[in-house]
Amino acid sequence: MDERSKQILARYAGDALDIFDHSLTLFDESHYNFYRVVAVQLRILLCDTNFRHNKQEDIALIPELLPGLLLYPVNAQGFPQPDLSPVDLKTWLDLPAGTDPPLSVRQSIRRVCDTDGGVHVDVKPLAGLPESGNTRQWIINIARYISSVLTPVFQ
Repeated sequence: MDERSKQILARYAGDALDIFDHSLTLFDESHYNFYRVVAVQLRILLCDTNFRHNKQEDIALIPELLPGLLLYPVNAQGFPQPDLSPVDLKTWLDLPAGTDPPLSVRQSIRRVCDTDGGVHVDVKPLAGLPESGNTRQWIINIARYISSVLTPVFQ
C-alpha cells in the first residue's frame, strides 16, 4: 500500500477512535445503546470484510496500518490479561471470547454488528448472541482496551 493510502486510512482510524471515545463517554452517562456504535468501530478497525469477485477480502484498518500489532488475550469479561503472552491480531480475533455458546472475539464483535443493531437487526431471539453474560459490557471492555492501545498511535 502506498504512503498516501496509509495516511488516508490512518485518518479513518483516528476518526473511529474519536467515535469510540465519545460513545464510551455516552455509555458511561447511561446511554447504554452506544455499545452498538462501539461494536461497529471495532469491526471497522479490527475485523471488517467485504466480498469482491465472490471472494471474502479483509478491509479492516488496523491490519493494514499496524501489521505487527500484538494484543493480550482477554478474559470472559473482555479485560486484557497481561500475565499472558501477547499475540498477533489475527490470532487474537480467533481466540475464544469466553461466551456460551462459544464464539471467538471476531464472531462476538460481528454478531453485535450483524444481528444486534450495530449495522443490521435480526429479530430472532438473541440473534445468536450468548445467553449468559453481558455482551454489552464485554464490547465496552474490549473497546476500552483497544482504545488504550491504539489512541497513542493515532493521536
